[in-house]
Amino acid sequence: MPLTKTQLAHYLDEGYVAVEQLIPTHAFTALIAEIEANIDAKARALAAEGKLDDLCEGLPFEKRLTRLCAAATDEQSRAELWHVGHGKHHRTAGMFAVWTEPAVVAVAEQVLGLEVLAHPQYNLRAKLPDQPETVVPWHQDLGYLERDADETFMLNFWIPLVDAPMATGALQVIPGSHRWPVLPHEKSDGYDGVSEENLPAHEVVDCPLPLGGALLIQSRTMHRSVHNTSDVTRWSLDLRYCDSRKPTGRANVPGFVVRSEEQPNNVMRDWRDWAALFM
Repeated sequence: MPLTKTQLAHYLDEGYVAVEQLIPTHAFTALIAEIEANIDAKARALAAEGKLDDLCEGLPFEKRLTRLCAAATDEQSRAELWHVGHGKHHRTAGMFAVWTEPAVVAVAEQVLGLEVLAHPQYNLRAKLPDQPETVVPWHQDLGYLERDADETFMLNFWIPLVDAPMATGALQVIPGSHRWPVLPHEKSDGYDGVSEENLPAHEVVDCPLPLGGALLIQSRTMHRSVHNTSDVTRWSLDLRYCDSRKPTGRANVPGFVVRSEEQPNNVMRDWRDWAALFM
């Protein structure tokens, strides 16, 4: 269901809102199954090459990748396992099902209106325990986009695919930072970010979430993820939506229409059409 009036007001006034029960968990079933199948295939291939000592079969989704990476015999094999489940290359039926999940699209329509684009900038993230390369510094999502999108209002979802208490490396936000300009971002450990000393005075809010919850932020809202100190992989999605008539800041990468009153025939209904955009 869409946001309550209180939740919507908080999102607009503070630049974020954490909603614990927003998405039915069955919406993730196909995507998780796809990820698990891909990881299993990579694990079996590495084992056949003598690069993996244990297939870690029978473990739940949130634990198997953690154990597999620990069982890999070299750093390259560990990186290959991790990259199977991390990044922008999952253009699948399961991913499309989450993108177009009615509960998510209803919120996008509530915030953005009747012309809604699934924004081209998205990510599937697998955050392993004690993995420095997945600790993301303070940043605004606009810091990663071209300046033509500075005035495009974007609704950004952070969606965990497992329960995500703070110990798993969940997100923190700075309330009210959506009113800040786009601050200068500098490259640090593979990410564009803003160092603590360059931030205006601020408070920090932790945003742990259960499976089925989502953190909604705006594209100028300052946020970061912290260290995963648990023994599980924190799986999550970054999905963004904007008015389909506005610049995305990613002119060379296609998004797709999920809602349109003006041109309903433009709404994408088949994941294969989405995947075909990148061929």
